[in-house]
Amino acid sequence: MALFEDVLEGNIGTGLIAAVGIAVLAPVLKPVLQPVLRSTAKAAIKGGMMAYDYGRQAYSELSEMAGDLAAEARATANEATAPASKATKHS
Repeated sequence: MALFEDVLEGNIGTGLIAAVGIAVLAPVLKPVLQPVLRSTAKAAIKGGMMAYDYGRQAYSELSEMAGDLAAEARATANEATAPASKATKHS
């Protein structure tokens, strides 16, 4: 952990050694880490797609519910004004 802290503190020698070490180990670690990183990326993308689909479905249901409530309110408002307008027409 001290190595990582030295890199963050700006110790150029430690940072240079870490960069060289990563450059040397990258070709060796790539075949080992690539399947793990690939499956992790696929899982993250799949999770994002599932969250998007869930959000889209929830929005659709909410929109439908709001439309139903608006239609009920409009019907109730029309019922409330209908007897008053009928009473004025018969007078």
